[in-house]
Amino acid sequence: MHGSCHENDDEQNGSKAVTLLLRLANMALAITAAAVMATASSCTINKNDDATTSITVTFKDYQPFGYMIWSNIAAAVLQAAGIYLQLAGTGEDDDEGSKKLPKILLVLIDVAVQALLYSATGAVFSGEVAYQHEIKACVSGSGRFCDQVHRSKLFSLGASLSIGFAAAAKDIPLPFSVWPLSSSSSDC
Repeated sequence: MHGSCHENDDEQNGSKAVTLLLRLANMALAITAAAVMATASSCTINKNDDATTSITVTFKDYQPFGYMIWSNIAAAVLQAAGIYLQLAGTGEDDDEGSKKLPKILLVLIDVAVQALLYSATGAVFSGEVAYQHEIKACVSGSGRFCDQVHRSKLFSLGASLSIGFAAAAKDIPLPFSVWPLSSSSSDC
């Protein structure tokens, strides 16, 4: 020992800390994307070139945008459960089965969150392309609909990428420790 209780390479938990940070970022980005899209202000656009007929649109008028909101909310709720499992499921239990269950549930949550976020992000990207003429017509209006759709799309993409990185980071050993580790020796 060189004056430290935690110099054993088996006890380093850098990947757990990075994974936790990425999970928190994922949850924050998913909630932000849903909130930005849900608060997309209504926009009045002219239906014809003669400006005689106009319609008011919100995110509710476009199914991909509504899907993105609910998928991101569901992903954030699942991610909260994943964060809880990561923090609570790391304890030292005598029962081997109780150690494996949180890890299995964490993998299932990661897969479900990725499926929700990637499909929602894809839906928003395709919805923005499909409805680009209507959405871009809002730029000249008083609403911020176009900007909010674009921002929400980027937040959702960030959430999608962060969960992918979190799923990969948990399997990569990183050589540092962040939170207190259990000590096996009594002299520390």
